[in-house]
Amino acid sequence: MSMPSTKIQLLHEASRMLLDRGFHGFSLQELAVKLKIKKASLFHHYPSKTALAVELYRFYQTSFSTWAQRHEHLTPERQLLQYAQTLTTWICEKQRVCPVGALSLEWHLVAPELQVEIKTLHELQRRWLTGLFRHISVSVPRARAVEATVALIQGSIQLARLNDDPKLVLRTLKTYLKSIKK
Repeated sequence: MSMPSTKIQLLHEASRMLLDRGFHGFSLQELAVKLKIKKASLFHHYPSKTALAVELYRFYQTSFSTWAQRHEHLTPERQLLQYAQTLTTWICEKQRVCPVGALSLEWHLVAPELQVEIKTLHELQRRWLTGLFRHISVSVPRARAVEATVALIQGSIQLARLNDDPKLVLRTLKTYLKSIKK
């Protein structure tokens, strides 16, 4: 098996650091040391931390699209539940933060070009959810169902972490879906 390129290694380690500690919770020097490369080598690939983060969010966009394609054979409701389960595993059980929510507390400090990529990831997920709700008969307007689902998943992930109860996310989502289904 061949070693991943330095650029891919940088993205993976930067992702771990971002999701473990937030954007301002690690330095490029720390990243270089972790990968046993010179900081100059890191700058060869990414001229700034913002450039690295922009690429990272584009990587998340591609990863989400790939995930969605791999699961499109499931029913829309099952896709939604699988998505919530994947996020729960990835965020709660691995003690990470959501890539979209990672920078929400410091949004006013986020560079505009990075804000664009974060919003693009969020919009990609919203469009996917909207597509799912086209095939799930609900008693509320589709746009409201999408908004509520995003809020419910984000909020229940936080509660699941606080209560050390990862199953809370799926329980809450299932209850919500049952309450809005026609």
